[in-house]
Amino acid sequence: MLSFRLVDTDSFKQLMAMAVPQYVVPSRHYFSKTAVPSLHMQVSDKIKCALRNAICGKVHLTTDTWTSKHGQGRYISLTAHWVNVVAAGPQAESSLAHVLPPPRITRHHSLPPVASSSYSASSSSSSASTSSSSQPHTFTTNFSTARGKRQQAILKLICLGDRPHTAQELWRGIEQQTDQWLLPVGLKPGLVVCDNGRNLVAALGLAGLTHIPCLAHVLNLVVQKFIHNNPDMSELLHKVRAVCARFRRSHPAAARLLALQRNFGLPAHRLICDVPTGWNSTLHMLERLCEQQQAIVEFQLQHARVSRTAEQHHFTTNDWASMRDLCALLRCLEYATNMASGDATVISVTIPILCLLEKMLRAMMEEEVGQGQEEEEEDEGSFLALLGQSVRSGSEGGFLQQQRAGTNVASQGPLLEDEEDEEEVEEDEDEAGSQRGGTQHSAGTSLVRGWGDKEDDDDTPPTEDSLSLPLGSLAHMSDYMLQCLRNDSRVAHIITCADYWVATLLDPRYKDNVPTLLPALERDWKMREYKRTLVDALLRAFPTVTGEQVEGQGQGRGGARGRPRSSVTASSSEGNVSMAEMWKSFVFMPQLTAPPPDTERVSRRQHFTNMVEQYICTQLHVLTDGSAPFNFWVSKLSTWPELACYALEVLACPAASVLSERVFSTAGGVITDKRSRLSAANVDKLTFIKMNQAWIPQDLTLPCAE
Repeated sequence: MLSFRLVDTDSFKQLMAMAVPQYVVPSRHYFSKTAVPSLHMQVSDKIKCALRNAICGKVHLTTDTWTSKHGQGRYISLTAHWVNVVAAGPQAESSLAHVLPPPRITRHHSLPPVASSSYSASSSSSSASTSSSSQPHTFTTNFSTARGKRQQAILKLICLGDRPHTAQELWRGIEQQTDQWLLPVGLKPGLVVCDNGRNLVAALGLAGLTHIPCLAHVLNLVVQKFIHNNPDMSELLHKVRAVCARFRRSHPAAARLLALQRNFGLPAHRLICDVPTGWNSTLHMLERLCEQQQAIVEFQLQHARVSRTAEQHHFTTNDWASMRDLCALLRCLEYATNMASGDATVISVTIPILCLLEKMLRAMMEEEVGQGQEEEEEDEGSFLALLGQSVRSGSEGGFLQQQRAGTNVASQGPLLEDEEDEEEVEEDEDEAGSQRGGTQHSAGTSLVRGWGDKEDDDDTPPTEDSLSLPLGSLAHMSDYMLQCLRNDSRVAHIITCADYWVATLLDPRYKDNVPTLLPALERDWKMREYKRTLVDALLRAFPTVTGEQVEGQGQGRGGARGRPRSSVTASSSEGNVSMAEMWKSFVFMPQLTAPPPDTERVSRRQHFTNMVEQYICTQLHVLTDGSAPFNFWVSKLSTWPELACYALEVLACPAASVLSERVFSTAGGVITDKRSRLSAANVDKLTFIKMNQAWIPQDLTLPCAE
């Protein structure tokens, strides 16, 4: 992350002479022309080796765009997400020492299992290719010591330079990198997670790729709508910002505040001013102000006595109560956003996060207004009532076959993006309009299909609530946030899309709790519909000759589910329930079991149906580790080969595109005021190495300096 010329300075040479006298420091040309390119090549080879051994035939991508402030043009980041099968090391079960060739499933009912000759993860791509091709018929079906490891890597930081930022240019850049990284190893791009930028979504449509909206971006838009349109927050936030700005810019006021903090035994923290591009900064501003309430109140009282006038921005008791309530509300959204943005977070958490967030908001509202409503009335008022039209609107017997190439949703301040990302791209309006209506899915044997992106641009503020709740109260703010959540077209699409529910069902951590997220009167038929959707997806992913008969699955462990469990709700007697506590109660819910049905020689549809039913009926221990779903499905590759392979591919998809946005944070550290003349190739190499530090070989060897 430092300039190459640092090694030529006298101070650095003196430091190295004292630290490592026997080391002869090479010139900066060695690092720029030899060492860094060699390191870049070795990291690239290791990533390609891991991609070659991806367990499934598709790799999910995340992408985003960024404009450098140093005039180098616009950049596109591209990251890859997939799953490798790894063998436990000799020292401990958690020591992942070897990578196994992938047990990919063919078009017929047969599982080419893991090759018995495993090889070191640090081996080069060429040796891996030779190893896999030299013993093509030596297989083993023993997955008892195998584990599933979710992998992610940054593929490229594409610089468009002075080229127009149209959908065609973005498409060419993405297509060039997928052809370079995926096609040579027999892989195809799967789902693409990104925000709702018009030109970016249109580019994915031109490439025939399926767009998945970034969950963190969706939540960000909901909160931004709540903050900007809430009528009882504008005056309060204006007052808060004025007070915080005064202590930030006035040294006497800051010194007096520090003295008051010492007198009251408060932390010596400075007040925080929020920024318009991040709503979480508004939460941190309010939390810091509430932390320093005693000092702020005393300062305002002293100022009023000295000047004999009322403080211009004096906080009343109701103001402090509203600030604390607003902090409690925004903490729930921050918890959900942080969970969606985690490195180990996959797409299966999308439905639980949104549903539990809605339940949490309702619980916060009920703490003040009581629980006089019946459960049916709650379900009717919830966005879960939209589920009645979710699956039936799709094509018969399968995942939703919506043909969409893009959406008309413009970016509305995505999370963690720079201000330059919000600029309008007028030349893409006609393209986006022509592409509305459908993403053309490839006609190949793709495993993940039907993830339509049905969104509409909906910036209409929520209507006034009908509960006559007091303005500024926690109940009123919770109700308004609920309206923002339910009225958001992106959230409505996710809730009504069967694909997201199937992804949650495929996660063994959440499968037994899926019925608790459904309306009580619709649980049975919706669970049947989701199972049928999953079976149809397996039929399309693994086609065979019509009428082919296969052997049914044997008796598996576990049992059939009993009656669906009742929905988990937080009562007012629980006190101040948190989003984290509600998530724990969802994950650690008790499980009911019953014997599975007998299976015989059945049709292929019945074969997949039995496979899905056996999985649903399998009793599992509570799994909380992020790698637990992948370990579970790798262990089932011999028992349910198609279902396991399909589940591993779906669960490899991230829920948010935060990794792509982190690439830009790293690139911003590479391109500085003193390094603004770096070439685009060097920016890409340095950012690539920095973001892919985990892929640097342990036995790294670099050419010697001449």
